[in-house]
Amino acid sequence: MASNTPDTPDTPDTPDTITLTAQCHCRSLAFTSSPIPRSFLPLKATNCHCNSCRHLTGSLRGSSDILWPGPPPPSSDLLKKYVFSPRLSIYFCGHCSTTLFWEDNSTPGTTNYLVFTGILNTVQPLNPGERLVEWEAHMFLSDTIDGGAVNWLNGLNGPGSPKPKRWLGWKDKSVQVNPQGIYPDFSSKVFLRYDENLLATEGEEGNIPVKCHCGGVSFFLGAGQGQRDFKERQARGEQLPWFVDPVTYKFLGTLDGCDDCRICSGVDLFAWTFAELKHIYFSDGKETLPTDTTKLKESTGKDPRLGTLALYASSEGVQRYHCGRCSAVVFYACESRPDMVDIAVGLLHAPESARAERVISWSWGGKLGFGTDMKGTWREHLAAMTEEETEQFRIARGFPKNFRRILKEQGASSAQAVPGGSGQV
Repeated sequence: MASNTPDTPDTPDTPDTITLTAQCHCRSLAFTSSPIPRSFLPLKATNCHCNSCRHLTGSLRGSSDILWPGPPPPSSDLLKKYVFSPRLSIYFCGHCSTTLFWEDNSTPGTTNYLVFTGILNTVQPLNPGERLVEWEAHMFLSDTIDGGAVNWLNGLNGPGSPKPKRWLGWKDKSVQVNPQGIYPDFSSKVFLRYDENLLATEGEEGNIPVKCHCGGVSFFLGAGQGQRDFKERQARGEQLPWFVDPVTYKFLGTLDGCDDCRICSGVDLFAWTFAELKHIYFSDGKETLPTDTTKLKESTGKDPRLGTLALYASSEGVQRYHCGRCSAVVFYACESRPDMVDIAVGLLHAPESARAERVISWSWGGKLGFGTDMKGTWREHLAAMTEEETEQFRIARGFPKNFRRILKEQGASSAQAVPGGSGQV
């Protein structure tokens, strides 16, 4: 296989060079680049928001990558390959499912390798003022309908740096839209009101497909039934689960900057929503998944209705579920929350748009969950950028502060702590 990488010298590190590393979460697979002249920095990256990338990674953002300035990934029993399209394949860890590389065969006779930015680090520290990555573009925004995550990713490159260009389809080959401001603009009428939900749906109408790229994981989130269930519980005077908006009955949606989610997905910022297992159905839309996390763990790999769902125990009492065939992040589960899971938002096939706003009550503004994990790294500016831009987006939409954020700001979050939870609250 040929590798088309920047023309970097195959020489030992010097003060004028920098070396990249890429490693999966379980540390079974690690890769090192050739030394790169620091004059090449920042390395150019692209964000793809297409439906296929969102369903592949589980991320609302889709995927983000740079050209890998090193040798091709060597063969390994653990290095799995998934054919994504006639010209693209993905490499991922067969144990922890970390998405690692794209293999791009678009150019006849040439193979390019692109590394996911979420697993990217450097051997040597950056010099003051150096930037490792510059995101040049967001592409395939038309797939999202509502812009997906793009409206809080304007400042990816940091204060005073160029904003990524926005493309409706392929970068440089489609219609370009304004890199600043809300996308799409409010005249498009795709934005929903804060209170729009699925309460009025009937039967299976409120079921939202949860499906990975290869279709090996295929479930339904009974969002309509869940919202009606929560409203009835509230009417009976019962306390709602911590992730349920007590006004709209929608499920909390959060943004997460933690190292574990970043590495497992290969994407620098991840988005989650939450649901009780009894509101997640097999593909027949009738029977629910096992209704506690222990039974789900025991059924994985045994119940054929779970398809290609696989699990990785990332720490004691924690299971991270993914597709064993295409690597998509699916669920996060922990034994301290036995009746529920976190769901990767990028797998939701909501008819209205990528953000699934009839299902999800987004927590915009406030502190980024686990944003401190980025402190002291080349991603440090991403936490403050996300906090600022999600707040601007919330205000532009005329939405109230999210219920979880209000609790936290009132100092009441300790009474309703999120056990094992994550995200921007």
